[in-house]
Amino acid sequence: MSPRLYTDANPKTIAYVLDGGGSGYQSLPDGHTNMEAEYLAVIYGLNEYFLSWNRELDARQANMDRESLAEASQTGRDAFYNVGSPSDSTPRPLPPAVLVCCDNEVVVKQLSRQYHIGNDKLRKLAQRVWQMTQNVEVKYQWIPRKENLAGKMLK
Repeated sequence: MSPRLYTDANPKTIAYVLDGGGSGYQSLPDGHTNMEAEYLAVIYGLNEYFLSWNRELDARQANMDRESLAEASQTGRDAFYNVGSPSDSTPRPLPPAVLVCCDNEVVVKQLSRQYHIGNDKLRKLAQRVWQMTQNVEVKYQWIPRKENLAGKMLK
């Protein structure tokens, strides 16, 4: 089952909740429409999803390094230890697919490319989402407002 990212917003605030940890709540400067804020909530939420994935990979690597060092000390063999950053060696694995849950059906349909995006600002925000997720499987799902975990943060 894919992790779920719940997003919600109003013109002054965005919120997101990631299954298994990670949430955020942020005030927005004046001048955003509700639709712009909904898109920004998706962007901020996806950013948290990617950061969370990288933290998980770093923790796994640290655990593997500890295990390699422990095994080396027990066997007397040299441990392989990668001193470079992950970008210096093999590419990092991509995060698993994510399901973005939103109670704004228009945003869901637009990001799923089912609805045309006529507004220039919204189109640019959608393109930003699509660029962020070009190498990751993302599905968008409309959910009722009462089921939106992120919406509870806005009240």
